[in-house]
Amino acid sequence: MRRAIVGLLVGVLGLLPSAGSQAIRAVPASKIKPALGLHVHGRHLVNSRGQRVRLLGFNNSGAEYACIEGWGIFDIGDNVNTKVPTSDVVAMTRWHGVNAVRIQLNEQCWLGIGGVKPAYGGVRYQHTIEAYVRTLTRHGLAVILNLHLSAPGDEKSYNQEPMPDAHSIPFWHQVAAAFHDNKAVLFDLFNEPWPDNQAHTRAAWRCWRDGGCRQQSANGGSTYTAIGMDRLIHAVRSAGAHNVVIAGGVNYAANLGRWLAYKPHDPRHDLAASVHLYSFNGCTRPRCFTKKLARIARRVPLYIGEFGPDLTVGYSAALDSNCRSSYVGKTGFDTGVVSWARSHGASWTAWTWNAWHDCWALITNRAGHPTTPYGSRVRAALLADRQRHRA
Repeated sequence: MRRAIVGLLVGVLGLLPSAGSQAIRAVPASKIKPALGLHVHGRHLVNSRGQRVRLLGFNNSGAEYACIEGWGIFDIGDNVNTKVPTSDVVAMTRWHGVNAVRIQLNEQCWLGIGGVKPAYGGVRYQHTIEAYVRTLTRHGLAVILNLHLSAPGDEKSYNQEPMPDAHSIPFWHQVAAAFHDNKAVLFDLFNEPWPDNQAHTRAAWRCWRDGGCRQQSANGGSTYTAIGMDRLIHAVRSAGAHNVVIAGGVNYAANLGRWLAYKPHDPRHDLAASVHLYSFNGCTRPRCFTKKLARIARRVPLYIGEFGPDLTVGYSAALDSNCRSSYVGKTGFDTGVVSWARSHGASWTAWTWNAWHDCWALITNRAGHPTTPYGSRVRAALLADRQRHRA
């Protein structure tokens, strides 16, 4: 998702957990330190001490679109959009229990192609993202870097593409080289794949894993050859990076039904599965999560990369520009997501830590004041998890 939802997350989910080592101990959400390298052990994320870690936090949107739109690198609501002040990160840490932030990136801005302005692309963009990641990790926060927007050829990356393109290989090779020595950084390979127009066929899943299929660009309309998850993982590993990689499923990452059957190959076995959950999806209740997701969570680390509020209405573009108080209520969706994740050992990052006037905002200002009721419930969930760990 981005500030305006680019695609409705429809389709069926599918996932599962395996017992893992009983010797692995839980570590408090507030106690993760960047020096303690994150990696995969069975179905868990663990640190270098062998302590089980659940990543809990939120997304921070902006670096995926401000650069290509030509007015900044971040979307922080003022005229200083080329740097995130340390005070913003401190505000994040005041949501006690947070230990992870997911950042959206744009491949064209990172690579300096597609006509992006030099002030917001190429080396300038790279160094700015690197500085932001350093600030986050210095404050004890793990960082999930996500390839969010892309485009083939010379097209401008305004919209989410169905699959990665040829540019995605040098993108991940360079990103991996930049962060290979920081195991507090994880790589979310592609935000919301939707190969073959959201098909849930074996061919779509082969395309997702292996690439080689032809897709129509959501930006300029050209036809391009998709790059699969296997080649993106190879790009990361060939850069010498041992960081955890994350692969979201098809149907805008809402469908993990064949994820295990088409599990990408990672020679390091540091691979996690990601799903995105929204109240306008077909699967919105813990019983459905168990049916569709528990199978994967028993086998690999499960990460809910995005989830949203308890919408009382279906999705429409109006929700992105004007969120009436009646649009977000208490349907049990967001509390159901975090409680299910807690009981199944899954990580999560809510959408999104941005002071927007839409239904997806967790905060009303950069000081971190929560929106009501959505932001308040996410903040309470983080605190509850922290207190449980202490107990």
